[in-house]
Amino acid sequence: MPSTAAVLLLVAATAANTSSPVTAFSLSHSPIGHRPGATAFLRAITADDDGDYNELYDNDGSSNLAGDNGSGSSDDEVDIAIVGAGIGGLCAGAILNTLYGKKVGIYESHYLPGGCAHAFDRVGKNAQTGERTVFTFDSGPTIVLGCSAKPYNPLRQVLNAIGRGDEVQWLRYDGWGMIEHPCEEKELRWKVELGPDVFEQGPLAEFGGTEAQREFRELQDITIELVSGAVAIPAMAMRAGPAALIPLLRYFKELVGLIKLGPDLTTGTFAPYMDGPRFVVKNQWLRDWLDALAFSLSGLPASRTSAAAMAYVIYDMHRSGAALDYPQGGLGSVIDSLVKGVEQGNKGSKVNLRSHVDSIDTSDDGTRFVGLTLKNGKTVKAKEGVICNAPVWSIVDLISNPETKRALNDMMVPREVENRQSWIIPEDPDKRSVIQTVRPKPRTSEEGGGLLSKCNDSEMTGSFLHLHLALDATGLDLDTMEAHYTVMARGLGGDEDDDTDTACGELNMIALSNPCVLDRTLAPDGHIVVHAYGAGNEPYDIWKGLDRKSDEYKRLKEERSQVLWRAVESVIPDARQRVVLDMVGSPLTHERFLRRPKGTYGAATEDYLKDGSTPFDSLVFCGDGIFPGIGVPAVALSGASAANAMVNPLKQWFCLDNLKQKNLI
Repeated sequence: MPSTAAVLLLVAATAANTSSPVTAFSLSHSPIGHRPGATAFLRAITADDDGDYNELYDNDGSSNLAGDNGSGSSDDEVDIAIVGAGIGGLCAGAILNTLYGKKVGIYESHYLPGGCAHAFDRVGKNAQTGERTVFTFDSGPTIVLGCSAKPYNPLRQVLNAIGRGDEVQWLRYDGWGMIEHPCEEKELRWKVELGPDVFEQGPLAEFGGTEAQREFRELQDITIELVSGAVAIPAMAMRAGPAALIPLLRYFKELVGLIKLGPDLTTGTFAPYMDGPRFVVKNQWLRDWLDALAFSLSGLPASRTSAAAMAYVIYDMHRSGAALDYPQGGLGSVIDSLVKGVEQGNKGSKVNLRSHVDSIDTSDDGTRFVGLTLKNGKTVKAKEGVICNAPVWSIVDLISNPETKRALNDMMVPREVENRQSWIIPEDPDKRSVIQTVRPKPRTSEEGGGLLSKCNDSEMTGSFLHLHLALDATGLDLDTMEAHYTVMARGLGGDEDDDTDTACGELNMIALSNPCVLDRTLAPDGHIVVHAYGAGNEPYDIWKGLDRKSDEYKRLKEERSQVLWRAVESVIPDARQRVVLDMVGSPLTHERFLRRPKGTYGAATEDYLKDGSTPFDSLVFCGDGIFPGIGVPAVALSGASAANAMVNPLKQWFCLDNLKQKNLI
């Protein structure tokens, strides 16, 4: 019989993985200073402006990214301190403030909230008037399911619970475009449409044939076992730690079917459904498609992606009423609502920006976590504990007490190790990097190690390469375009002449977001925005050690971004002549702005921490290194689980009663 942890993992994965964590990019005609921390200082746009510089924020008097937030030298006292204002931290803070009446302080290094989903402003010239205009860019998801209609994903569940569910207007659309071999003679275009039988009777039949159709139907039938029951359990019923099962007793009927599956399926990867013994996918086109779908979820092939996550997406994309959702105004509107949830009421809760955390502090005897010390010297007293939303690789350096470090690590000193990488960089510069289809052997299994050693040794998936564009839209017919495309640079199966290349190959899958198709208000009249990017398929080591101000760095950005330009030109052939504003963001950009070690997409599936609990009830983790892992709904659930772990289970039970009475769960 599976453990309690195994059941919780399955519930978490199936509830949370209702979106692909791909990134949107939006543009709005907005006044200067509209984002927190913005100033009225402007300078001329030059050809050197790129993803590593933001004039509205970098020129506001601070000398570095994580400066003093100017809030004064007096110390803070809160009930619960949260490290990081990513979606996980914001969801945790909003729940604790709104539902549990806690005074919360969130401390964020960045000048903007939202983590990988934050919105930011840039200055460009209006193509028609020549006037200088502030454009607002969002770096959050375009492919999201479960926000506009039930069954709601955890992000929407949290927004509903904190009373902000109706603030965000979700725009529904039915699918996305696929382009293989862009701008080549063998270019191939097709569309992925959601709903029952549409995919099976369309591209699956055309490219995979009857064998693929049969296998897909059988796969749907056998993977439904990972979905049934779990969808009925809300995010607010989750909690980290030894009391996790208590609130789930409310949903005992739904748990019965899950308990029978066993831990290998509930906590494992999709490999048993790809390569046996549970099922074997033989059709090559279907295997390539499942790899592409999985890569958008985890930055890894299907055989290394969470089985529960894959099962839920296969179910959710093809059910009756399925649709994709995009937030009107861009993802910044979602972040704004979460920040309001943190700060609403009279508790004095606050999201503190430019507030870099140097350490998470303990009591003198090391038995409790009692607060934070910030880079500016300010201290934060946390009467009830700390939630850490930092990447798992950063946690060990945040713990200030050496003895507490040992206590968090099975009484061993955490080892400093070179991070395992999902990508192998070849010695021959003319060859592509190769993603590891088999998990690199963890060092912790050989040498032993506790929680912090596991954090340090977690495998890092690849990084990002971005091309952000604001374009003159004169003469473009947006009604003939899709809101999103997936462009396969070398085809769905990769380069036919390279047996190491796959759908998951280096910069093969390019996401292309075109949100103005859905929301014309995202850009001034006569403009659109486009965002092309490789998510998780740009190896960091190609960029390692480069000076961001060097000519070598600029040349590499120009060279590496050409595949992104080709993706854009497959939709808008004269895009380069339409440019109003263009920026290339590299793995170093991701590392610097988002404080993501090596710019990583996140931890590999097999290395997710099983939940956010630690040996101390006064310290809980959340974020994409904790199961269910990568993705906006996943980290929202992680934040809810962490928040609930900071209160008594009985209080959580009463909260669930209250939410049910209000028809919010």
